[in-house]
Amino acid sequence: MRLAAILFILLESIFLLSSNCYALVLNDPVEKYSLSRCLFPFFSKELDGHCNLAGNGMIHTPPFLTQLNHSFGPFDNYTQNPTNAPVQHTETHNGSNFTDNVSERLRSRLASLTVKNKKEIKTHLICNPALLLNFYLHREVEPVWVTEDGLNTQAEVLIETIRKADLEGFDSKTYHRDDIFTLLTDIEHSRTMDMSDPAKFAEFELLLTDALFSYGFNLSEGIVEPYSNNFDWHIKKPKKDLSKILQAVLNDDRLEELVDTLQPRHSGYLRLKSALLKYQNIKKSGSWQKVSAGSKMLKGDAGKRIVALRLRLIASRDLEGPINGSQEYFDEALENGVKRFQARQGLKVDGIVGSNTLAALNVSLEDRIQQIKLNMERWRWLPQDLGERYILVNTANFLLHVIENEQTVKTIRVIVGKKKRPTPILSRKITYLELNPYWNIPHKIALNDILPCIKKDPDYLTDKGIRIFENWTEDAKELNPESIDWDGIEKDNFIYKLRQDPKSSNALGRVKFMFPNEFSIYLHDTPARELFNKTKRAFSSGCIRVEKPVELAAYLLSDSPKWNLPVLIAAVNSKKTKAISLPDPINILILYWTAWVDKDGTTHFREDIYGRDRQLNIAFNDKATSPEVLYGKNSGEKYVLSRNLSKSNPPITHMNTLGSWVVNNASIR
Repeated sequence: MRLAAILFILLESIFLLSSNCYALVLNDPVEKYSLSRCLFPFFSKELDGHCNLAGNGMIHTPPFLTQLNHSFGPFDNYTQNPTNAPVQHTETHNGSNFTDNVSERLRSRLASLTVKNKKEIKTHLICNPALLLNFYLHREVEPVWVTEDGLNTQAEVLIETIRKADLEGFDSKTYHRDDIFTLLTDIEHSRTMDMSDPAKFAEFELLLTDALFSYGFNLSEGIVEPYSNNFDWHIKKPKKDLSKILQAVLNDDRLEELVDTLQPRHSGYLRLKSALLKYQNIKKSGSWQKVSAGSKMLKGDAGKRIVALRLRLIASRDLEGPINGSQEYFDEALENGVKRFQARQGLKVDGIVGSNTLAALNVSLEDRIQQIKLNMERWRWLPQDLGERYILVNTANFLLHVIENEQTVKTIRVIVGKKKRPTPILSRKITYLELNPYWNIPHKIALNDILPCIKKDPDYLTDKGIRIFENWTEDAKELNPESIDWDGIEKDNFIYKLRQDPKSSNALGRVKFMFPNEFSIYLHDTPARELFNKTKRAFSSGCIRVEKPVELAAYLLSDSPKWNLPVLIAAVNSKKTKAISLPDPINILILYWTAWVDKDGTTHFREDIYGRDRQLNIAFNDKATSPEVLYGKNSGEKYVLSRNLSKSNPPITHMNTLGSWVVNNASIR
């Protein structure tokens, strides 16, 4: 009897020792939202039949959800089992419950998900494992997408949505497309052999759920984080609770509405989306060819290059066919096609193919498609509600638009920051304007622009009406420029404040529009009126010069009974400085669109004057790579952080028990 008891104890001990646990770990010491601070242990038996995708034990996933839990909030406020996706609790051929078997495999897979150490190989965990964990914990690890008979309707809808990801400017491979179809084929083959494997169904579950999170996040918020990549983006977007949105879509069986629910609702985004499809179709039909270099081409010319020009404009729909007359002759129809193309590119519209027009013609179709995608990405960074009335400045197009109810009611030419001093992307409210303003010259401009002029011409300050003060304090003493030894003044000892008086030569002109911001950027008039006739107008030090400031001021004050255009003009001509608060402050958005579609459906492109497209493209492509997420069972000892569970670990009899255990033991290391 004693021997039997000893054997029983030994067998029980062996069973307990054979049980193992893998922690969910994000091995990224830099990532502040890493799960390495809070490990999630599971107590689950090792399961056979683990699915090894592509023979390497890896899930390839998109790299942009490491902060999803932070951005949208945790799942903690959800009730248990909120999702009512159709799941059949059917008995398998061997009598066991299919759903329970899949759930058991899911527990094991969630417990074993780990990532390669970045010290060994550069890799990112795309979908934070906590998302998958929380999602399935709150539905008691019950399958969402699969039944013993295969996929349910929602899974089919999601797969079709992923397949069409290119319509949103995404790569469907990023969302496990290839692995999903490979595994689906394998599952269907197993079913035909009456050998359904719950482990493969569990793997399929995780792939689809991870794809849902990834795709939903990208569609709603973008692929790239705008604030952490030096994009000079300073527009805040209200946070969404994507978790709740996705749960509601699943609960209500409305997954086919996923795209419409999450994508930006702005007409600018939707028009670009249509343009993307148009250009993708052009690519399918054969793209377009380059026009060879050579002398200018204009109406009346003839030759082989004219043929290439004609075919290029037909490909981009700037020229209609069929061709009347000789293909080699530059006729009036071709001239009109060139003008249409030039207008879409923001070039001088003269119908002559010079160096600038030729360079724009020879931008590849693939680059134009990518340019559309990058600008769609910027739309995803914007708040959904821009207001009924606002001012929009597109620095890449050198224009200011007054928008009312999504309609442009006024367009004014502007001058923006030069390449070395770009105008930032921001959104604030114009709260007041100044007539005949003083210009307190920013210290940086005084050092870089004014000081060299003073050294060359001692009378520069007097001629420009610029006064000098001993420092920037409110009661600073005014100095005589002639009392200063300018030869001994350099950037490191220039402590003076420069102020230009209101006059015709004042750099701010007669009107200044203020929207307080940390960059000291504002709209203003300018005495350099001739610059508005330039096609490309990047000449300022960051502020935005407005061609028709008095007209804009009259519009902003139109609701005030004290101000109308004649009264405003009289106040400006008085040459007295006056601040006027706006009765209704208006939002101003300073943006950077290098591709957009107008209300007539015409697609426009602009030069990337600040290199922001190039910078975003690098980040966009980097995020589109698919690194490897390993699971502990097949990843090798050096990549797995595991530990033995204490004897107090509970058996997994109910997910409430497991969830409580996770919370109470999160600090264990």
